[in-house]
Amino acid sequence: MAADPDADTLELPPVPAFGRGRPRRAARRIHPRRIARGNRTLLRRLRHWATAKNTPGRLALLGAGALTAARTANHEPKLLAAATAAYAVAAWRTGRPLPPTEDDLKRRVIEGVHALISDQPAIFLRDVYAAFQARPAAQHLDDTRLRAVLLHCGITIHKSVRIGDQTGRSGIKAADIRALLSPTPANTPPDRVDAGQSSAEEAVDQP
Repeated sequence: MAADPDADTLELPPVPAFGRGRPRRAARRIHPRRIARGNRTLLRRLRHWATAKNTPGRLALLGAGALTAARTANHEPKLLAAATAAYAVAAWRTGRPLPPTEDDLKRRVIEGVHALISDQPAIFLRDVYAAFQARPAAQHLDDTRLRAVLLHCGITIHKSVRIGDQTGRSGIKAADIRALLSPTPANTPPDRVDAGQSSAEEAVDQP
């Protein structure tokens, strides 16, 4: 499972940090939330720079710079517009989403399964496959690779679950997903697989 935000990784829901669409395109899109996050980051850096120890002259320098900027804005509004645009570009660049870690990707898959289960006690594996493969980020994955992803994320696949009057089909229980989403989930042992599952299925290459 890759941590590259531009790769075809399995993310549920497959929505990037800002806006909708594929991660590669969304990362380059000008989005207000990205600019706002970059602005907060720049202001935080400026505050740390101004209040650092052994730098008593930095606050005075900032005050003089603010006064100069205010006077320039009154006489040259075009310069103010250019400076505002430059700052917006800097905030947009600073607000670029960080690549998710493997743990982040695992949690997204688990949260996606949790959303699919909703208020049901369980969900059939066939329905999970169909929902995953309907998303752009997982269309290239077949059932075998999707099963490998679920096992890699620590999700227990039961040989038989019951939903209403339907039973006898493999699936995932809501209680197992809630346990994985708890604040301190236990690490899943590598041999946590279906009863009777062959070792060859566990060795499938993980996307």
